[in-house]
Amino acid sequence: MDGTIVGGVGAVDESLLTGEPFPAARRAGEQVLGGAILREGTLEIEVGATVESRVAHLARVLWRAQTAAAGASGRVDRIARAFVPAVLALALVVGLGFHLGGAPFERALLAALATLIVSCPCTFGLAIPLTTAAALSAGLRRGILVTSADLFERAPRIDIVAFDKTGTLSTGEMTVVDVVGPPEIAVRAAAVERDASHPVAQAIARLDRTRSATDVEVHPGRGASGSVGGRRVAVGSRALFDALGWSIPATLAAQVAQRASGESVVSYVGWEGCAHGAVVTRDRPRPEWERVVAALRAHVEVVLLTGAEHPHGYVGPVDTVLAGVPPEAKAAAVRRLKARGRVAMIGDGSNDAPALAEADLGIAFGAPTALAAEAADIVIPGDRLALVLDAFALIGAAQRRIRQNLAWALSYNAVAIPLAVAGVLNPLFAAVAMAASSIVVVLNATRPILRDEAARPGEAAGARASPVAT
Repeated sequence: MDGTIVGGVGAVDESLLTGEPFPAARRAGEQVLGGAILREGTLEIEVGATVESRVAHLARVLWRAQTAAAGASGRVDRIARAFVPAVLALALVVGLGFHLGGAPFERALLAALATLIVSCPCTFGLAIPLTTAAALSAGLRRGILVTSADLFERAPRIDIVAFDKTGTLSTGEMTVVDVVGPPEIAVRAAAVERDASHPVAQAIARLDRTRSATDVEVHPGRGASGSVGGRRVAVGSRALFDALGWSIPATLAAQVAQRASGESVVSYVGWEGCAHGAVVTRDRPRPEWERVVAALRAHVEVVLLTGAEHPHGYVGPVDTVLAGVPPEAKAAAVRRLKARGRVAMIGDGSNDAPALAEADLGIAFGAPTALAAEAADIVIPGDRLALVLDAFALIGAAQRRIRQNLAWALSYNAVAIPLAVAGVLNPLFAAVAMAASSIVVVLNATRPILRDEAARPGEAAGARASPVAT
């Protein structure tokens, strides 16, 4: 639950709620959000007279978005339900027409039976369910889970694809991108951070395994210090060095400023009262994210919609950046985007859930939270971002197959029923034609729905000229 810190200092991971990739230092007097994770330190939290929770609030926003969405399923079922009584009435009219027109009773009966038998409402009833089953199976084989039963019937053409950053375009894990200073910087920093739980500390600890530290003291949200080879070594932020009374040379600060971007975390490393180097860490981007974004941009507008304040490194490859968007405002941002076109949202955290529900198509990617998976139409677990392209390709292929089956069902009935009404068909031939029509739909629906090359950009992105959906 949400609360106010009344005692202690800690490093709080709010990435699932705010999109910020690394924990933030929190101390007395500051607010903490329900659903955040305390990574380091100890906090005493006071809850207000009214218990509130950011996660519960997101769940309410998600519920409103889901209940406001209009469904579009059952279209073909409605056609089939109207088709059957219409054909029964037509067969009766044909029989009476032939008999009243002077035809023998046997011929009138055969014409009515042929009209009744040749009609094939089952082709309408099979067109979508069989194709949906084939598409679900094809998706499962690729690691794509479709959670919305009517997705392939209702999914619209997509004009805008909005990405969350942390956990989607990036891994959400910190990695070392640069070490400033002599070689012993990495060795001593890794020794001090060896047993720390902070994500930045874990990334630094992976630099070296040869040394260890003693008398380690953790400074929550600021860093750690310990003895390495008889020297007291400090690793952490500028705030830690200020608290210890240790200096940071201007030349080192200038070097770090040149190598660190807005989203980088700088951990200074020093001993004997002075910083001698620094380790720069950053949320690691997914290796293929630029290729996936480029493939999508060839056909749709790509938007970065993130709670991170400074998404440096992600700005150039996308068309539009909406940064610093709080969780409850993401759904509103998607609504604004929908004024320009139909939107697909791709995210993983609880902070993305309302936006996933609000979008015309929601895709939960990576290791989605329960709220994100609940809100999404498609869930893609794992770390293969390129499967997003496969998901768009799957929707497009399934909808093309559905249109083929419906076109065949309409064409068959449009030709066969008038022939039966005219008395050209006998019941036996009508039965063979009806069965053959159903077999055609079944075979077309169950043949492989995606080719191996189905995820190429032109199909995968749902181009405006060749949309994903109708």
